[in-house]
Amino acid sequence: MEHWTESVKVEEQNLQEYLCQKQHTVVLQGAVQSLKHTLVPVPTTNGGDGYVHFGDMLTLRSACTRGLLQVDAAETTVSAGSTEATGYGLSTGSVITSCPRTNLTVCRVDDNDRFGRDDRLHFDQLIRLGTHEGLHERPHYLFASGNSKDEEPQLCVCPRAASGSHWRLRPIRAQSDSRSPEEEDDRVKLGESICLESVATGFELQSNTVVVMTSYGNEYKVFAAKGHIPGGQGDRGRSFEWAFVDDRWSDQVIDAAKEKNGMAITNGGSVYKVDPVAMLKDPLYRAEAQLAHLDANGAGENRYAVLTRIYPILRHRDMHMIRRLRRMCAAADEQGTGVIRSHIFHGLLSWVCIRRTREEANQLQTLFGCDETGQLTEEGRELINYHRFLRLMGASMSNFRLEAVKDAWKKLEDSAIAAMVDITHLQRLFRAEAFPKAQDGSMSLDEAREEFLRQWDLDHPEGRILWDAFKQYYEDVSLAVEDDEVFVELVRKSWKL
Repeated sequence: MEHWTESVKVEEQNLQEYLCQKQHTVVLQGAVQSLKHTLVPVPTTNGGDGYVHFGDMLTLRSACTRGLLQVDAAETTVSAGSTEATGYGLSTGSVITSCPRTNLTVCRVDDNDRFGRDDRLHFDQLIRLGTHEGLHERPHYLFASGNSKDEEPQLCVCPRAASGSHWRLRPIRAQSDSRSPEEEDDRVKLGESICLESVATGFELQSNTVVVMTSYGNEYKVFAAKGHIPGGQGDRGRSFEWAFVDDRWSDQVIDAAKEKNGMAITNGGSVYKVDPVAMLKDPLYRAEAQLAHLDANGAGENRYAVLTRIYPILRHRDMHMIRRLRRMCAAADEQGTGVIRSHIFHGLLSWVCIRRTREEANQLQTLFGCDETGQLTEEGRELINYHRFLRLMGASMSNFRLEAVKDAWKKLEDSAIAAMVDITHLQRLFRAEAFPKAQDGSMSLDEAREEFLRQWDLDHPEGRILWDAFKQYYEDVSLAVEDDEVFVELVRKSWKL
């Protein structure tokens, strides 16, 4: 039988996928209402000869994510020369239709450049890409802001037509292309693979399948870099490769989708087919279908609803709530196997003010019921693997967090004779002002200090504190603090680093 520490990794991945998709759907549901003016279909325009012309309204497709470049609704501050301006972030997404978020106008920077009166876009010609009028009252342009050629610039759209809005297109030729330079057409065609280089910074517009949260939910990261930057297994091409496309391209994709059978989803006793065309055209339909698909495959609401309610309560009620629960479970675990009686586990959840319905109790038993060795079993109605329950709250601390904890431990070692840290060093060096409840006034400094010191088990006769115990304390705190920056600031303030 597979050991539970291996199966928990799969469960952890499934839970994170569900939570991510759930959050995406909730955010998108709000965006469809509050930002619906940015999602209405708008047409693209083109001369019809297969080339990109100045004044064309087109979309820009990423070869890596297969999504369109799109503008976020959240404001950001960008350096535009000697001043700062308000800009809006960028991403790529999975929906392929043109809307104010994705529709871009190709603009010429210099009417007197070396390309004469030809209104077709040429490689190496300087351009701006402007946003659709339905997005902002003033024109906004694709903008790269950076202070040096070596510093990765910030990408956004902003209303400044300064040098940061200037872009140069480079061709991306297939290795099999044997044309001589004289035979090459330097005019940019629709659908042709191109690279967009910022004139001001020398960096390239890029996107890969690293997921970021925007005002519209989970989308793909857009950034500036040089050369291909892989994002993950979902990458379908090079991160710096793009192509201008119009409605004819999206119409072809939609026509092809009409010939496909949509995935089947079982809902209760019925089975229905997902509309493959709606999956491409309607972002909310796509999100809800993906959520339903997870549920139908046993990795959705029916399996994880209890955890999506309990875990946030444990995280947000108190910085030490998770640690208290772990220590109480460990005290009830006489054999030290990570397993306790189910009724004891449910009683401890009640002690930390978490009441469950019978359905939720059954969900917990399905997820964490086990035999005496901790192995998951469908017949495990009397025992709960609490190690697995806590592990599913989150993975181990990231290196970013762990480095801050190591810095705190080094300060304690440096203050101790022969680096032998004991409880007196914690008493002397811990700064209670950093404690969240001391900051919000719900605890005095003395109460906060006592609360902190109660978290330590003094099993060593000399009151020694070992690195493993110190690290375990912050692993528990880490589960309660979701933001990396907030966690690191908490550690550094606690030990005056």
